[in-house]
Amino acid sequence: MLDTFKLLQTTFHYIKWPLEWWRLCKLIEKCTHETKVTMVQWTKPPDKWVKVNTDGSALCNPGRIGAGGIIRNPKGELILAFSTPLGEGTNNQAEVEAAILGLSWCANLRYKNVILEVDSQVLVDWFKKDKDPESRQMRLQHKY
Repeated sequence: MLDTFKLLQTTFHYIKWPLEWWRLCKLIEKCTHETKVTMVQWTKPPDKWVKVNTDGSALCNPGRIGAGGIIRNPKGELILAFSTPLGEGTNNQAEVEAAILGLSWCANLRYKNVILEVDSQVLVDWFKKDKDPESRQMRLQHKY
């Protein structure tokens, strides 16, 4: 029961959970969790470009956060992968940190043509300073 209780507390953190099993069962029957499914397909970057895909995560919001990413060449081959814990923060902070880490690795590896691909619309809007919901990919050209 303790594992079930912890799982429910984490998933539905905004609910004050009763400790009595029978009350817990009645409350669980009323809970719903919305799931949205979106098809995603990764595409290779064009010639002379690399693509960095990043993601940030938060166990709670705010809570423990982490970041990771992968950099691939035009053939889709792995150049570099990374992941790191980031301490405490928000999901948006984790997304930003992941993108910064990915772009920093690209700069350190001297890649001039970089496509950053993320799953956070908030992050894309911040980068682009607009509200174009269709584009979750950005092309960045760096001059050294």
